[in-house]
Amino acid sequence: MTTYKGINGFAVQSVATDPSPSDEGQVWYNNATYAFKLAAATTVGTWAAGGNLATARNEVAGAGTQTAGLAFGGYTGTAETAATEEYDGTSWTSGGSLNTARFGPAGAGTQTAGLAFGGFTTVSIGATELYNGTSWSNNPNSMSSGRYGLAGCGTQTAALGFGGSPFPSFTDATEEFTGTTWTSGGNLSSVRMALGGTGTQTSALAFGGQIPPITGITELYNGTSWTTSPAILNTIRQGLTGAGTQTATVAFGGSTPAPAVTGATELWNGSTWTTNPNSMGTGRSLSGGAGTQTTALAFGGASPPRTTATEEFTGPGIPVTKTITTS
Repeated sequence: MTTYKGINGFAVQSVATDPSPSDEGQVWYNNATYAFKLAAATTVGTWAAGGNLATARNEVAGAGTQTAGLAFGGYTGTAETAATEEYDGTSWTSGGSLNTARFGPAGAGTQTAGLAFGGFTTVSIGATELYNGTSWSNNPNSMSSGRYGLAGCGTQTAALGFGGSPFPSFTDATEEFTGTTWTSGGNLSSVRMALGGTGTQTSALAFGGQIPPITGITELYNGTSWTTSPAILNTIRQGLTGAGTQTATVAFGGSTPAPAVTGATELWNGSTWTTNPNSMGTGRSLSGGAGTQTTALAFGGASPPRTTATEEFTGPGIPVTKTITTS
């Protein structure tokens, strides 16, 4: 009779605790739960509810990762806010407030080395602040072009800001941050605001937004200039958010030309967008985002109304443990 050991050269291990991480295809017996287990990989991305923000808001910016996220700024429905919150993978706690309350800023960096730039108070601003994990400090140099609804990516010392609105017009301007000063980069091919952006200062991705009209255009930045991709988003939208790199991004949320908010989620592989079968639990526009394509974080936004909802995305290819059954 053919046996598992005969095929693989070793027997099924009996353990009290499931191994983590485990190699795809690995089989074991959990003697605590009396079940055979299999290590598999997710085939599609899924969203799960996380801990709620303390302050409901849209046009909020984000930075960091799924287990160490940062949310700051936004609009509460009555005023712009300076509120900052930190996420530990389970819940949000209050951090140091921005020096300049604003909505529609962009963010970059990490929870302990964050960057906030742009936004709107009574006018579009280019004010830039740095976060050290406890408090924000004003950078003496603001962006050359004050704007809100822009996209941002990169790190605290090498960030990129692009697009947005120096109200009431829209801009294609791109600026690069060195940790102290802003310098001009290559302009976007398409003037737009409320767009998504991911990547680094020298390898960035811009997608969606409002030209007008609402667009699905995708552009790639090489540190000098933007190139328009022939591929566009499957769901054309503005006010969307993204997480990841120039070659591996997840885009989520936004509002469509209807207009109606959406939870549609798409995956970018460097050349094409693929619609993920599972959408967000709470469709929303102008939310904050952080993380990577496989471990992303979405928070806040307008669904409507403005929401505190946080969702965690687990992308395809992540190891998961499944119980082997005979049914």
